[in-house]
Amino acid sequence: MNEEKKYQRIYEDEVTDNLKDSLEMPDRYYDLSHQQRMFITELVDIGNRTAVEENLDTSVLEETAALAAEMGTQLYNFANMLATYLNTDDEKGQD
Repeated sequence: MNEEKKYQRIYEDEVTDNLKDSLEMPDRYYDLSHQQRMFITELVDIGNRTAVEENLDTSVLEETAALAAEMGTQLYNFANMLATYLNTDDEKGQD
């Protein structure tokens, strides 16, 4: 979805008709003046950036990455242990 369509969808589908009426703004995105569209675009972008910054705390992401690395190491070691067990079991079956 191109950027302009995203802003249009948000304005037309998410902003309530009551708010548009009370602000005396048109129902359709492309009926807005260029300045109004720039204002809507900036508000949406700021809201998006703020939501990402607030919900993707870098310290939490760093801890998650470290945990994922540790889990990967543990799974690798577990797979090696199983492989060793299976090889040992195969050798016993051949005796």
